[in-house]
Amino acid sequence: MRNGTTLLLLAAMTLAGAACLTAWGAGPAVAASLEPTDSGAPSATVIFPVGEKPNPKGAGMKPVVFNHLVHEKKIEDCMACHHTGDPVSCTTCHTVEGKAEGNFVTLERAMHATDIAKRDQGNTPQSCVSCHERRLSQRQCAGCHALVKPARNAAWCAVCHTGAPSMSAQQLQQGIAEKLPEAQNEALAAEVVLGKKPVAYLTGLQAPYKVVIDALAQQYEPSVFTHRRHVSSLMERIKDDKLAQAFHTRPETLCSTCHHNSPLSATPPKCGNCHTTTIDPKNPTRPTLKAAYHLQCMGCHKAMKVGRPLNTDCATCHKQRAPQRAE
Repeated sequence: MRNGTTLLLLAAMTLAGAACLTAWGAGPAVAASLEPTDSGAPSATVIFPVGEKPNPKGAGMKPVVFNHLVHEKKIEDCMACHHTGDPVSCTTCHTVEGKAEGNFVTLERAMHATDIAKRDQGNTPQSCVSCHERRLSQRQCAGCHALVKPARNAAWCAVCHTGAPSMSAQQLQQGIAEKLPEAQNEALAAEVVLGKKPVAYLTGLQAPYKVVIDALAQQYEPSVFTHRRHVSSLMERIKDDKLAQAFHTRPETLCSTCHHNSPLSATPPKCGNCHTTTIDPKNPTRPTLKAAYHLQCMGCHKAMKVGRPLNTDCATCHKQRAPQRAE
């Protein structure tokens, strides 16, 4: 019996030792699996809602896992984010309540502000949101985002505010108090980064080859819209864009630019299901079908700086009909 008890005790000690190795050794190993940064900064880090008050699990802002490696590759100058010239953590100056070191600019404001006044001296600060919105003006993004503005809802927030699946309530409170060991922070961040899977975008072959728009064909011949060509072109432009991959969390997202008020689907309803040929008395502010087509097509072409066709060159999209001969 004594030997059996000893064996059980040894087994328990072995399991406990393995658990300790997992807790203290696996974390750094996971973090080390990420590509190192050129600057020597952590490849990924968890930004906690640092403040004077505790933040119980599930309440308040969820921590943000910041992929430093991806951002460092996109930004030439570290001072774009570390605008004071000192590359310290953002929460050194900006906290939930705000403090004197950061001119009482709260953490929420520092990360989300878009109306940032240009500084006469030194670097003009950038927030996460202001930087991302400036990226949306680039050609490959502008066609869609000139027409559709992302809804700042819970799903939009959750792209960044993810926390980490294995984060404990104790680690959350340690992070808020800035007492979480750096190795644990990096391990939690790496867990999220490595767990993200790229979105499988739709391919051109999944879209209709051509769409014949004939609902308004009176003065002009029906317009033939090269649907597959447009989808393929847009997909090709953003296929390697990390920002697009982060926020376009469903393959059908790109369809929502044109089919903007329909549920996300690869087979959305036709424009004529919502837009009528004449003004709808029940929805007087809704564009007519003709206006909807032209606002979408011309708006996208203008934002993406597509030179042809000109907005005044009607016959490029729909050939003018020959006058009918009187019998």
